[in-house]
Amino acid sequence: NRVSKSSYFKLKRCFYVEHVGPWWDLSSFRKKWTRQILNQVSFHVYGGLISLLLSLSQGSGKTTLLDAVAGRIGNSGKLLGEIYVNGGKLKAEQVQDCFSYVLQSDNLLSYLTVEETLTYTAQLSLRKHSSEAIRKKVAAVMAELSLGHVAHSVIGGRIFPGISVGERRRVSIAKVILLDEPTTGLDSMTANQIVVLLADLARRDPIVIVTIHQPRSELFRQIFNRIAIMSRGELVFCGKPEEMVDFFSSCGYECPEYCNPFDFYVELTSVDRRCSEREAATYSRMHDITSAYQSSEIYKSMLGKIGQSCQRADKPMIPFRTHSLPNETLFMYFLLSDTHRRTVRNMSRDRMGILMRLSQNLIYGLFIAFFLMKLDEDVTKGAVQDRIGIIYQSMGASPYTGMLNAVALCEYLIHSIYLQYIYLRLLCQNTYMCYMPDVVNALRHCGGSKVRHDINTVQFLAQTDQFMS
Repeated sequence: NRVSKSSYFKLKRCFYVEHVGPWWDLSSFRKKWTRQILNQVSFHVYGGLISLLLSLSQGSGKTTLLDAVAGRIGNSGKLLGEIYVNGGKLKAEQVQDCFSYVLQSDNLLSYLTVEETLTYTAQLSLRKHSSEAIRKKVAAVMAELSLGHVAHSVIGGRIFPGISVGERRRVSIAKVILLDEPTTGLDSMTANQIVVLLADLARRDPIVIVTIHQPRSELFRQIFNRIAIMSRGELVFCGKPEEMVDFFSSCGYECPEYCNPFDFYVELTSVDRRCSEREAATYSRMHDITSAYQSSEIYKSMLGKIGQSCQRADKPMIPFRTHSLPNETLFMYFLLSDTHRRTVRNMSRDRMGILMRLSQNLIYGLFIAFFLMKLDEDVTKGAVQDRIGIIYQSMGASPYTGMLNAVALCEYLIHSIYLQYIYLRLLCQNTYMCYMPDVVNALRHCGGSKVRHDINTVQFLAQTDQFMS
């Protein structure tokens, strides 16, 4: 049985309560209140399978659930629950070592090629590998994702075209696991190709969890091995596609012929907030379905499997990173040098940006020259005031010019420094990509030691709004 040989992941009784209130932290002026987003969510996923998390676009809790699984919950709330991988319970600091996240958007550096994007990210984590070894690993990733034919094509962006939307999405995905709406913004055919690609990746043993708004009906039985439906922070159903059909039929909600099962079941379990009467009726229906699921054999069987797996660890645990940094100064040098080279290369290909910067400096120099030509030597005619004005303009305008350049580069800098994830780790045949939450965590937690991962280890690809290492 292939599943029995695969890695597995289990989430047990997950609760998440978020603190809501003003941004300031003065206890005498701050009014505190809380809201519960996740309520007793439990499920398990095996390696080699692709699982779908289904719900409405907002307010269901699916993104919060993925954040909880991937260790992306900040200090704004309190998360209760247990996460098990291969039968071993994960500590809070270990979660990000084995889970990663692919967000909806693809904000890659526009002027870098696909190969350069992967190479620069690989260089940060594969310090002890030769350039030839890094090149081979990057080539293996591109071959796995069918990106070899666009290896030397620029990513492109909003201003100028580059690779296609589907190819850009594949650059973000690489070898992956948690994906928050990966088909958002794609046409039907491209979205279907992305899902099929994920299914192919899942067959190689990693765990893949995907959230999609409106999947095509033919994917119901052909692609997804497990389907979970969330509503109002609760797990309404989690099981196989055929179990879903039987379960809802037993509840009196049989899917009509020629109707997309995804649309029908999501609408059935959603809460309509257009008026109080609709909200009360739909909430009551959703609550009845949830209660029926929690008393069903499907739910009891899942809890039994979770309990059994928590008591035994028949798979090797993940060899987590050593959370120490032998030489922080050297690591910071490599980090800044690599990111600087990448940013300079990206900026050097932006012809319009270079022309604009040269033009503004030229115009600024002409203004200063014009003022110098009009200076008067007579103190009684304002010579001192004129020179004070020149000094003020010379010293005051330069920072503003730099600020304008920073605004132009904001798309790159905000994602490369302040947002999450800076690392891509490419490891042997089991290549995967993982980013740290921010630069500080990278310096504190990510040591220089190599980590070898067994092929049965749960692997995840993380990608944030910018594919930066």
